[in-house]
Amino acid sequence: MKGNLVIFNSNYPSPANLYGDVFVHSRVRHYMQHFNVQILGCRPDLAQPEEYVYEGVNVLNLNSKHAFIDYIQNNPPDIIGIHFVAGWMVDSILAHVKVPVFIWIHGYEALGWYRRLFNFKLSESVSFGKYILSNTRQMLRMNKLSQISNKQKNIRFIFVSNWMKTIMETDTRSKIEQYYLIPNPIDSEQFAYHPKASELRKKILLIRSFDSKKYANDIAIEAILHLSKKDFFKELDFTIYGKGKYFKPLTDRLVQFNNVKIVNEFVENKNIPSVHREYGVFLCPTRQDAQGVSMCEAMSSGLVPVTSNNTAIPEFITDGQNGLLSNSAQEMATCIEKLYRHPELFTAISVKAAKSIRAMAGHQVVINKEISLLSEALRGTN
Repeated sequence: MKGNLVIFNSNYPSPANLYGDVFVHSRVRHYMQHFNVQILGCRPDLAQPEEYVYEGVNVLNLNSKHAFIDYIQNNPPDIIGIHFVAGWMVDSILAHVKVPVFIWIHGYEALGWYRRLFNFKLSESVSFGKYILSNTRQMLRMNKLSQISNKQKNIRFIFVSNWMKTIMETDTRSKIEQYYLIPNPIDSEQFAYHPKASELRKKILLIRSFDSKKYANDIAIEAILHLSKKDFFKELDFTIYGKGKYFKPLTDRLVQFNNVKIVNEFVENKNIPSVHREYGVFLCPTRQDAQGVSMCEAMSSGLVPVTSNNTAIPEFITDGQNGLLSNSAQEMATCIEKLYRHPELFTAISVKAAKSIRAMAGHQVVINKEISLLSEALRGTN
C-alpha cells in the first residue's frame, strides 16, 4: 500500500505557470510510482483556493496560512517534503509534526540578506529595509528549525550542494546534524547527449532570466564585447534567449553585431534540448548559484559550460576537464578563445561534461536516492 506524501511547494507548474518550479515536478513524476502524492501550496494572493491536475499531479493552492495549517491537521500525511520552507511553518506546523519531514534547501530561504546586495540600489532603501527585516526573521526561524531537527530527528535537510549547507549554517548561526547532499536531478533522457562536431565550438548559447543580477548576464555581455576585438570574432555565432527588466539595457550593447542573435523570449523547458543540439558552448556566468541547473542540463546535452568560479559551481565543474571556470569577463572571453583555438579540447570537455553530470546528478541517480530515503523513513514509522 502506498504511503501519503504531501509536498509543500507554492510555485508548482501549471498550464498558466509553465516556469514554476519544474525541478520539483521532475521529481514528483517519479515519486508517484511509489507514493500517493499531493502538492500543497500557500498562495495568499489568490482570491480563493485553487485546485488543478498538472500532468497527472494533484495540486492544491490554499489562499491563507490558516487554511494551510487546517489542511495538514485534518489530512495528516504519512510523510512531508518541503521545497522552499517558509519561516511561519516552523512554529505552526514543524515544531509539532511527528511524521518524517524532508526539507530541500535551494537558496534564498537560507541566505542572509547581505548575500543579495547586488540586487539592490541605494534608491531602494525602503524596500531594502523591509527585505532585511523579513530576512532576519527567516534566519531566526531557520535557526530554530535546525535546533528542532537536531533534537527531534524526524526533520532532515537535503542540500543541493555542500556550499549551500555551509552558507545556511553560517547565515543562520546553526549546526545541522540531520542532512543529505543530493543535487537537483537532471533528466538525462530529455537532455540527451549528442556528440558535438568541433565546428560547434564556434556556436555559443546563453539562455537566462534577465530579472536578477545574480545571473550575471552583464558579465556575459562584457565577455562578448571583449571577444569583438579579436580577429576571429566574426567566425563566432552567439544566440541570447531571455526575458526580464535587464534584457534590453544589456543586449542593446550588442545590436551592432551581425553574429549576435538576440531573442527576447523564454524557451520552454521541453524545447531547450532541441536548441542545445545547435550549439557547442553554453555561456552561463553567475554571481550566486547553489547548483546551476540550466548549466547542468546543458552539460548533459554535451555543451561545454563557460561559467564563473564561485559559490557551488566548482562542486560541479573541474576547470579544463568538464567545463571552463573564470573570475571575470576578460577570463570568460579567454575561455571561449581557448575553445576556438583548440578544437580537440572542446571535443574532450564536451564528452566529459555529459558523462560527469550524469554520474553526479542524472535523474535516475538522484531520484533513486530520494525515493530510497523517503521509503526508508516511511517504513520506520510503520
